[in-house]
Amino acid sequence: MRPKDSGPVRLLHVGAYIVIVAWGVRSASEILSVVLISLLLAYALVPVPKWLMKRFRLRKLSAIVMTVCFVVALYLVVSVALVEASYQMKAKLPIYEAHLRIMYEQIVAFLGAHGIQSASLSYKSFYNSDKVMSLMEALLPKVIGFFSDRVLVATLSVIFLIEIADSEGIGTGPLARRLLYYGRDVQRFIAISAQTGAITALANLALLVALRVDFAIIWCVLFFYLHFIPNIGFLIAIIPPILVALLTFGWKRAVFVAIGLVITELIADSVLQPVLMSKGLDVSFLQTTLSLLIWGFLLGPAGAVLGVPLTIVIKKYLQDPLVEREIAAELAPG
Repeated sequence: MRPKDSGPVRLLHVGAYIVIVAWGVRSASEILSVVLISLLLAYALVPVPKWLMKRFRLRKLSAIVMTVCFVVALYLVVSVALVEASYQMKAKLPIYEAHLRIMYEQIVAFLGAHGIQSASLSYKSFYNSDKVMSLMEALLPKVIGFFSDRVLVATLSVIFLIEIADSEGIGTGPLARRLLYYGRDVQRFIAISAQTGAITALANLALLVALRVDFAIIWCVLFFYLHFIPNIGFLIAIIPPILVALLTFGWKRAVFVAIGLVITELIADSVLQPVLMSKGLDVSFLQTTLSLLIWGFLLGPAGAVLGVPLTIVIKKYLQDPLVEREIAAELAPG
């Protein structure tokens, strides 16, 4: 007979195991983040060499080399575009400062007309071009710090890509087969996020161009990348174009920009994403939110990107922990 307290004791054991594993993940979050980001990047890129091998009958090494060259070229183009945009923004800062001064004076006049004394601080105490540039210089290393190990990430991504990129989908060994099997839903998630992000970014580009918001292309590229961070990414992405519209044209244009961006996001969430999810996988809002909270706590900023993919993998493993021969049979062609 099983002892009466076996259930509570087992529950305590499971809880202790979870706490120990969570402590280990948090302690090794730096190296785990690098490895997992590299694997996620490999999952995002693996369809390219597979398509090249299938379409043009290339060897795996040749297809991977072509993929890496394409990614490097894209990285250089984006980097040059960002540097050029930063110089343009720096040139525009005095204009934004002048508009902010006018807005500040209007607010002070409005408050004074209604008997409200404004703060004694002038707008220069919280904004000027030098302070903005100092803030950007302080924040930029922290933002880039998320990808500070980009050489290591790139190297590991190529290694993972070599391991899992196989035209037949079987891989080269037990590890590759497991990575391919449990990563299938992750690849679907990446594909769905890329599709919805690209379509929504193009809609936002048309909106921002129509409303004459500065640097519309940059904001839409930012929106596309932040779309891979569910829920939070959208809130971060809409702040820059709204602020630019506010400083350039005033609050009315900023309100139009905010409403337009929210409408496109609602359409994407309520119409576009359900259609794509029905063909791929279903990730509820609650699961997404909990994933961001838990993995963000364990892995830091990287958890915002890795949260949903990790949850998808763990959920699939708990629901269907296939043995080796079943994984091989599942991945076998035909």
